[in-house]
Amino acid sequence: MPQIVAAVLIGAGIAAGVKWLAKEMTRAAQGARLASEDMPRAEPVTVAPKDLGALELDAKTGVYRPARKRAS
Repeated sequence: MPQIVAAVLIGAGIAAGVKWLAKEMTRAAQGARLASEDMPRAEPVTVAPKDLGALELDAKTGVYRPARKRAS
């Protein structure tokens, strides 16, 4: 008989623990939701492409680089 009483007490403790944990998870989720609503939304950053002008191929490296300004 003492085993049944112990099992009932353990089961009640587990049930109370699960109920408390569910309540805390709900409270934490609500707090996170409210915190995310208060944060301002970031505007997307757009960067205009840099105009390099005319490009010429560097024969040594195989990379295109801005053309040098030639003195006239």
